[in-house]
Amino acid sequence: MLLFGFHFALSAETTIIENEEDERRVLENHAFEKLRFGLANHIHYYKVKKTKNTVVEQRSGRKRLYDHNLILRSIFRNRILHHQYGSIGRLLDGASFIDFGSAILYEEGAVTVRDLYEDQFLSRYIKKIVATDINDPEYDHTRYIEIHMTERDPFPFAFNEIPYRLDDPEYIRVLTRIYTPNEFSPVIFRSTNSGPDLFYTVEEMRDHFRSVLDANPHRTILYFFNRYIFFRTPCESKFQLLGTIDEKVGVNHSFSAWRYVDWNKREFSEAIEPNNRYIRIAEERNESKADRLDSMISGFGCQFRAKMIYYRHKFMKTMTK
Repeated sequence: MLLFGFHFALSAETTIIENEEDERRVLENHAFEKLRFGLANHIHYYKVKKTKNTVVEQRSGRKRLYDHNLILRSIFRNRILHHQYGSIGRLLDGASFIDFGSAILYEEGAVTVRDLYEDQFLSRYIKKIVATDINDPEYDHTRYIEIHMTERDPFPFAFNEIPYRLDDPEYIRVLTRIYTPNEFSPVIFRSTNSGPDLFYTVEEMRDHFRSVLDANPHRTILYFFNRYIFFRTPCESKFQLLGTIDEKVGVNHSFSAWRYVDWNKREFSEAIEPNNRYIRIAEERNESKADRLDSMISGFGCQFRAKMIYYRHKFMKTMTK
């Protein structure tokens, strides 16, 4: 397929997203984002153009991604119900949150991660929050990790350096394992206005998604990627697209729209367009007891199968030593 001179192949069989139509839409959007913001000349500009004692590459802002907070609150209030598993919040309770590319030098550093860390409601359900960034040696002022370590105060949450290309399943597995209690605990990833969702080619983005999936076969995963929300339990091999986040706010690169939103009045329904193929939106505590029981059995059954596969594989490895 040719999109404004940018060529990429869309195979008949999906590779990273369960539904073919959803995958085509996501890949087309990714190719467009790459053309607008991720070409070599753009990346060079972000590195050399100064703004507020940092560089454009590090630009962010308090509340820029606050729609994610609204969505996560609704998830843990059991308002987002999966057609098969019921409340997604039950499957994500106790999750670790790992943010890819956190703009650690902008303002007080990792400001959108701070928005999550300071959210008292979410702190009941998200047990670990991790900011990350690259260390780019090309210019002195893009050595983000070194500058943070030598000139900034420590973060109140965890922090980790990452490579530019996140396409190694073993690296992602180890990174995830460091910040999670065990191989089965849920994890929430985010790449929004950062490397994977803007700067990667379509094929690099595919490799990244495959690596995230392959690295965490036994976990339930939620992934905020650009304007999309992806979900996968251990019983699926590919992501399901749960919905699309309002693109006029968090991923608006033309205007700092988030600064003019009244976040005390903004509703969850303004933040997300749900994909009715997989989820429905309910009022709080509007899940019937029968539906809740069925979905809990389905969810626990999936987790049980994942643990059985894991321990069987571990036992077989021990026997062959």
